[in-house]
Amino acid sequence: MTLLASFNRPVADAQYAFRRLLKAMSEPGVIVTLPLEQGWSGLSPAATAVLLTLADGDTPVWIDPALHNDTVAENLRFHTGAPQTADPVSALFALVDARQDPALHRFSPGQADAPETSTTVILEVPGLNGGLNMRLWGPGISEMRAIAPQLPQAATDFLRHHADTFPEGCDLILTCGNQLLALPRTTHVEVC
Repeated sequence: MTLLASFNRPVADAQYAFRRLLKAMSEPGVIVTLPLEQGWSGLSPAATAVLLTLADGDTPVWIDPALHNDTVAENLRFHTGAPQTADPVSALFALVDARQDPALHRFSPGQADAPETSTTVILEVPGLNGGLNMRLWGPGISEMRAIAPQLPQAATDFLRHHADTFPEGCDLILTCGNQLLALPRTTHVEVC
């Protein structure tokens, strides 16, 4: 077993990370920085911090095969107690590699009767800037907000219809380095 670092100050850093995640979810498109400098075996520090903060023994996690390895699995189990699932539909959190041009629609299977069981997708992207320009509007955005994450075509296509299926759908957390931005399912996205 190869255990890797967690937060330096577990309670204080987890609380701080939780507040930063709340800011990102309540203000879609705002980039926030999380208090972790090193990720687990190929994961960004931000994705690792999200898992350390939100995953627990009651939150099944699906890990993209491109990101899955024994070190990630062991550290997720040791630090959070979160069970791993092989079924993306049953996952409450999914860790996905954007470089694999992911089919994000599989995480929003159409559960209008139980939207609270939908998946939060943590999407590892090459950059939060430098991609296609997108305009956001909806709850938490007083005026249109512009973002330009580096996304593959499948993710861009998914975002074009992101808010159309509310209350179904999935919440997205885009991570790169020690930063992230969130796109809750209520956020409307226009690709420019």
